[in-house]
Amino acid sequence: MASTVLNNIRLQDYSLDNLDLIKRLRKAQIKIKPEVCIERARHLTHYLKNMSTDNEPVEIRYAKAVNYFFSNKEPLFFDDNLLAGTTSSKAFGAPVYPEYTGMTIWPELDTISDREKNPLKLSAEEADELNFDIYPYWMERNILEYTRKKYNNPACMGLFEKFVFFIAGKAGTISHTIPDYRVALDKGVEFIIEQAASRERDIRESGDLDGENKQKLEFYRAIQIAMKGIITYAQNLGKKASELARKTDDPFRKQNFLTMSEICGKVPAKPASTFREAVNSLWIIQVAIHAESINMAVSPGRLDQVLFKYYRNDIDNGTLTDKEAIEIMSCLWLKINDNTNLVPETAEELWGGAGTVPAVTVGGVDENGEDAVNELTYIILRVTELLKLRDPSMNARYHYDKNTEEYRDRVAGVIVNTKAVPAFHNDVADIGTLENQGVKTGHARDYGVIGCVELGIPGKSYDASSSIIFNLVSALELTFYNGKRPVIGDEQIGLATGNPEEFRSFEEFWEAFKKQSAWLIGKAIELNEYFGLVHQEIYPTPLLSAFFEGPMEKGKDLIFGGALYNASGATHIGFADTVDSLSAIEKAVFIDKKCTFTELIQALKENFSGYEKLHAYLVNKTPKYGTEDPVDRKSTRLNSSHTDISRMPSSA
Repeated sequence: MASTVLNNIRLQDYSLDNLDLIKRLRKAQIKIKPEVCIERARHLTHYLKNMSTDNEPVEIRYAKAVNYFFSNKEPLFFDDNLLAGTTSSKAFGAPVYPEYTGMTIWPELDTISDREKNPLKLSAEEADELNFDIYPYWMERNILEYTRKKYNNPACMGLFEKFVFFIAGKAGTISHTIPDYRVALDKGVEFIIEQAASRERDIRESGDLDGENKQKLEFYRAIQIAMKGIITYAQNLGKKASELARKTDDPFRKQNFLTMSEICGKVPAKPASTFREAVNSLWIIQVAIHAESINMAVSPGRLDQVLFKYYRNDIDNGTLTDKEAIEIMSCLWLKINDNTNLVPETAEELWGGAGTVPAVTVGGVDENGEDAVNELTYIILRVTELLKLRDPSMNARYHYDKNTEEYRDRVAGVIVNTKAVPAFHNDVADIGTLENQGVKTGHARDYGVIGCVELGIPGKSYDASSSIIFNLVSALELTFYNGKRPVIGDEQIGLATGNPEEFRSFEEFWEAFKKQSAWLIGKAIELNEYFGLVHQEIYPTPLLSAFFEGPMEKGKDLIFGGALYNASGATHIGFADTVDSLSAIEKAVFIDKKCTFTELIQALKENFSGYEKLHAYLVNKTPKYGTEDPVDRKSTRLNSSHTDISRMPSSA
């Protein structure tokens, strides 16, 4: 670790009792009720509907739409936060993304404000605007319906829409990833614009403007258009802050507005010089990315690494105190919580209150394998401990050979005090996992966490890490009922792998289960690929691409494989339950012969009513996942025999 200037890594001298601004902001924010925000949907729809045509190259068309939104996005200041910029037009907003799953609330416009779980306020006027002006334009232009029409309503989509087999994340987002903000902070957005312009000029001067070069020209032009929108928004924030400064007599607010006006006049267009400039620049870029990509797990990454040099320079220069650093980082935490997801009532049953899960990662080792823990690591831990907010999703890396025990114990203390976070990550295991997937060692050491628990390399790996959420239990039940699943009726869904009542060995059941699993995994991958191809066709992401290594060099958008590493990630759910069930079947039916398959299936149909003795045996006497029971070989077999969907190659 670099020599520390902290007197005490716990920073217990700083609390909400002597951080008056943060205490006031936090108290006010947690009382705010979420509202549906249609600002982005309104401007995007207006531009695409009235100011562009389908004949324009799609990359440039959507870059112009994003630029139009930035130019018209209202510069708002809801409170005395030290950072400028808001994700939505509401103090706590749920933005509408009609091109993704934002249309799923269409049938609920009259009820969303009053629903039982996580209601979202929506005015009658804005509900009418969605109903009559915005949603009709997107009826066949959203990802779901465009895919359905293009691929003739494929069977894999029907499985997805039943929800009980798998969920295809690319219907709602392709943004589970970690951008790299360092170039923007160190050199400014204008530098990125000039990079794209220079590459565009080189191609034009070559005279070869067809084929692949044509696509590159469109991509470089799109980056410039979208990135200029970020500068426009920042300038508008600066002008508004200056105006508000003139209108207030409160000394703190006047100075705060004047400072923000000066900062927004500089960043993110130009390089950040101070810690506050760097944090505000990062936040404005995070807001900007949400203008193009849905607000779902776009993760800021390793902030103690990205922001450290600005913190340390200001500390060394005597222009920043640790109290001020804590206040600025607390303001960022509060800003990250200014938005939530817009989901229909059905999704609230599955993920109610999940939030947008932007993940922040601290600690671990650097690209050279050395201790990366620094003073800002401890400041971030203290901010997390003090605020106890839903977001960001906090993660602490720990390398037992490189990081100190005092760091380990400090993270443990924060977990105790928050009763939840940060999640503790074993650096040795995580780095090894990435290396096993073909990631270079130096890159693997720089990993950050995406969303809940996924690993990615900031600005290098485009992961789309929640592309598939696969229900293993559904494959098990398809095996039980010879390709049917009673929860959706008597329809033949999967393969006809045989009636388990006629199986004479567990191996027969195991082979049937593998076939059902492979078939279902194949359908999930098929739909993932369809969605990926549709994203390429109608929803490019030039703005997000500008914050990754690879797209600028290749002249290729992220959704075409522009990043250094490209993969779609999958999550299987019900793993332990499935392992326990497989073990119970083998033990009860084939080893101990406590019941026949016929009796077991009947017990399941009756929810074990009348079969209490069998239920007690299954619960208490059969091997369980994680116990290392020598009879339980299912977890190893399950991991080794299935198609690897953890990092599937993808067209997107």
